[in-house]
Amino acid sequence: MFFSDWSGVLWQIEYHFMSYRTVPRDSLIILQVGGLSELILPQENIDGSINVDKIYENIAHAVLGLINTIDNGIIIIMNLVDPYEAPGYAMFASSGNDDDLDISSVVSHLNSKLWKLVVTEGRGNRQVGLFDLNAAVVDAVRGLNTNEPFTYQQDNMTSLKVFDYAYYDKWYPSTLVHHKIAQKLAKFLEDL
Repeated sequence: MFFSDWSGVLWQIEYHFMSYRTVPRDSLIILQVGGLSELILPQENIDGSINVDKIYENIAHAVLGLINTIDNGIIIIMNLVDPYEAPGYAMFASSGNDDDLDISSVVSHLNSKLWKLVVTEGRGNRQVGLFDLNAAVVDAVRGLNTNEPFTYQQDNMTSLKVFDYAYYDKWYPSTLVHHKIAQKLAKFLEDL
């Protein structure tokens, strides 16, 4: 079930951090912002528009909740990933679902607003960082097969073929891509 005016991540932040404030000293809190499912499978407003502002409002409320509540540890905010390279997106767009909404432009717009929010609100706080997950994914899938997900059901299958694919299904990156992202995140944390 999907509710366009409700955010599960926001609820978790409000419940666990803003209400109880029990964060162990020197914690690392990583928030990967959401909203892609709301863009890809939107519930339209009465006038047929998609409420991008509500998606940003939920993201901003969650981010500000963390920044204003957590007084020890490190907070890393990860931006939205553009799903354009995912095999599922090509199928989604080819079936006419991307006619009215350019998801790449909306993701870019939301990420720009998120960057501005983190820079202005987390400016004096060295414990807040914005990790460009979108750029990390673009870099991690470079040179890999993004046209189709990996499958074991193929001719001349070898154990190393899995390392040629960026996605293990239509939407989710492979373990190799996750490993490359983790390496970039570790470097980001070292430099923070």
